[in-house]
Amino acid sequence: MSKASKYNLTEGPIFKRLLKLSLPIMATSLFQSAYNLTNMFWLSYLGEEYVAAAGLGSQFIWLSFSLIMLCRIGAEIGVSQNMGKGDPGTAKSFAQNGFMLALITGAAFAVFLIALRVPLLGLFGIENPYVADQAQLYLGIAAIAIPLTFGHFAITGVFGGFGNTKVPFVINSAALVLNIILSPIFIFVLNMGIAGAALSIIVSNIFNISLKIWAMTKYRDRPFPTFAPFARMVGSKIKQIFRWGTPVAAESILFTISFMLMTGVIVSFGDSAVAAHQVGMQVESLSFMVGGGFASAITAFIGQNFGAKKWGRMRRTVRVAYTFMGIYGVVMTVTLFFGAEAFVSIFLDNPESIQIAGDYLRIVALAQILFCLEGVAAGSFRGRGMTMKPTIASVSSNVVRVALVFALAATALGVTGVWWAIAAAMTIRSTWVLLWHYFNMKKLPKTDEDATNENKV
Repeated sequence: MSKASKYNLTEGPIFKRLLKLSLPIMATSLFQSAYNLTNMFWLSYLGEEYVAAAGLGSQFIWLSFSLIMLCRIGAEIGVSQNMGKGDPGTAKSFAQNGFMLALITGAAFAVFLIALRVPLLGLFGIENPYVADQAQLYLGIAAIAIPLTFGHFAITGVFGGFGNTKVPFVINSAALVLNIILSPIFIFVLNMGIAGAALSIIVSNIFNISLKIWAMTKYRDRPFPTFAPFARMVGSKIKQIFRWGTPVAAESILFTISFMLMTGVIVSFGDSAVAAHQVGMQVESLSFMVGGGFASAITAFIGQNFGAKKWGRMRRTVRVAYTFMGIYGVVMTVTLFFGAEAFVSIFLDNPESIQIAGDYLRIVALAQILFCLEGVAAGSFRGRGMTMKPTIASVSSNVVRVALVFALAATALGVTGVWWAIAAAMTIRSTWVLLWHYFNMKKLPKTDEDATNENKV
């Protein structure tokens, strides 16, 4: 089997190829969740204040992931659609421009965070001065890794659009193992505390991007015979990457901003509530990391078939994906609901924090099935370059979420009201995206031979 046919997603059994494409992405996402949980685990030995500080500093690191999506989604769509059309030259141009844009954007955002970390963290209204100092220290160091993270995520998108998710999975896994090993060494052996946790992120990201550049230029299963990491940027390609990626980035940025506003409310309930939320959210990430990973696989799969005008295959792919993620959503709902305290007690020993985190997991568990299905619909939209639709639903639901958070937190429910607001907003968004996708899919051409221009949908 030639390399082209090996990674051609427009032919062959759908479930087998979709599973082969998505499993490495989902495994990487789970590994990332495991790393985040491990970091929380080690920092918990220093005290609840350190868990809260790292969680607050990480808010802005997560904000950077919103900008990452601008470059990654643009590169992934450009590569997948043009590989489906049989135009590897244009696909390579999107890959090179996406990588360069990622480095520049990441460097600019890193400088912004480092220079303004004190006033930015001050927005949370942190009452404990020691937590505020540790959060500033963590953010100032961890932000150095942002351009490296942007770069290697863009390359991951290129490999995904090409149909090869195994290579980035292996590299990401190796980098995460390195991070997991280095974190306790830096924190405890070298007595660096929370700064050690941040430094381990930098070292692992240097390792990650170095291996991925090597894979793009030297590895036998690289997407293109040649790849120039620092090629001259092409205006038309950058413009198209922005057109595809901006809605996704805006969606993620506004989600993170609304999350920060919500965090400000949680901070008012004390350090126990903050620590409980951070741990509960990391446990929940076992669901949304996999959902997001599967959505990336759907984007590449649908993108190639859209480029090849395989309408019938696109429909069958969506049906298979809904079935798979529906089953996973059920499993996560049961796991989070009934295993809430068991999970969070691994990382927290304060009974109050355990109770708060347990309540969080049980409540958000109720929204997991629809959330997992939403990832399929969003990935399908993005594969066709229709990135605005899921963004509109997400932004609108985030406005609702912020309003509900402030309203319910002021009632007798207290911090539990915040958890109900999160679950309600997730359900609204997921339902909206799923219904929009259902009616949109009905407008697609019925057969592969139908020459209707799907771009008019």
